[in-house]
Amino acid sequence: MANNKNNSTVKVSRRSSKKSKPIMNEEIASLIQAFEYFAETTEKLKESYDKLQEQISLLDLELERKNVELDNNLRKMDTIKNHLENILESMTLGVVVVDLAGNISVFNRAASEITGYKPRAVIGKPYEATIGRNIPPEYSPVYTRRTGIERRNKEKEISTKNGKTIPVSYSTSVVVSELGELLGVVEIFSDLREIKKLQEEVQQSRTLSALGEMASNVAHELRNPLGGIGGFAALLERDLDINDPRRKLVQKIIEGIERLNRIATNLLVYTRPVRPNKRPENIVKVVNDVLMLVQIELEQYDSAVKIVKLYEIESKDVPIDPELFQQVFLNIVKNAVQAMSYEGVLTISLKDNSKKEQVEISIADTGVGIEEEDKKKLFMPFFTTKADGTGLGLSIAKKIIDAHNGAITVESIKGTGTTFTVNFPY
Repeated sequence: MANNKNNSTVKVSRRSSKKSKPIMNEEIASLIQAFEYFAETTEKLKESYDKLQEQISLLDLELERKNVELDNNLRKMDTIKNHLENILESMTLGVVVVDLAGNISVFNRAASEITGYKPRAVIGKPYEATIGRNIPPEYSPVYTRRTGIERRNKEKEISTKNGKTIPVSYSTSVVVSELGELLGVVEIFSDLREIKKLQEEVQQSRTLSALGEMASNVAHELRNPLGGIGGFAALLERDLDINDPRRKLVQKIIEGIERLNRIATNLLVYTRPVRPNKRPENIVKVVNDVLMLVQIELEQYDSAVKIVKLYEIESKDVPIDPELFQQVFLNIVKNAVQAMSYEGVLTISLKDNSKKEQVEISIADTGVGIEEEDKKKLFMPFFTTKADGTGLGLSIAKKIIDAHNGAITVESIKGTGTTFTVNFPY
């Protein structure tokens, strides 16, 4: 019985073995199929990866090219920006840009020089609180921003840092983007102070020309009768006894006639054109020669004026007419001595302004000074602060200096003194 059982068991096991073989084959086939699919998929992924890598490489190259192009564009933009900034800073016209909020965003060097404001002091500040203080609203670039009305070559006054106002010629224009959007307003202005000064000088020259012509005619008409009166007065003086009290009255008449004759002569000198006979002269020697004459005159008047020489040059040839120069220098020095009431310090300075190719001569006194409102009138004919002055001395001096292509200026502090500075080109 036992054997039968064992045999029976063995038979069953063999059957089971036969059934498992097809199952294993199917699994292996599935695994093979799966592996093949995996391999195929892997190959496709690898191809996709390679293509992706290729695309990434192309993108990297494109990105690198774009970066180089962007870098070049940035460099070009920086170059253009620096170029524009250099142009802006080298302009002699003031340039101010006002943004949409009415604040200053650009303020170039010329604008700074004209107004006295440093760019950092006004950039970001309202236009109407800085250089636009106390001006009518329609003269401001803010008005152009608000209304779109541009200005062309108009005149107005703007405020400087020290609180003064200066005349300027200005124009305003709106600043827009490529899309036509309003970005702000630019104002360009130029300083008119020198132009206004020249206009005043031209007007003054015209007035003086007309006055000179009239004065010349008057002087000619006066000299003939003055000569006759002087001649008869001299005869009258001769016929009167030395002790006759009337002789002093006649002498006063003669003195008055001489003074009138000097005025007439000065009028003729002033109205005639000055034609200097210029030749190279040692300016130091010429100045010393004039000062020697002044010193002699001071000694005659027993004057307490001390002459101080401050020379920065020992010798310098300058093309001048020495006789006319002496007339100019004597006139200025005598005025200085009289302003000190023949007591004080007269300082004569000489220096070579090589940059401007000019010799500068300064005559400074410690006198009473000149009123501020009188400074502008000093060189006008017939203007004088002296009781017995004719007002022609400085006018003639300026005319002679102008004929030498020179310049004369004056600085004075009331109660302290006055300095006349004369420049002669060489």
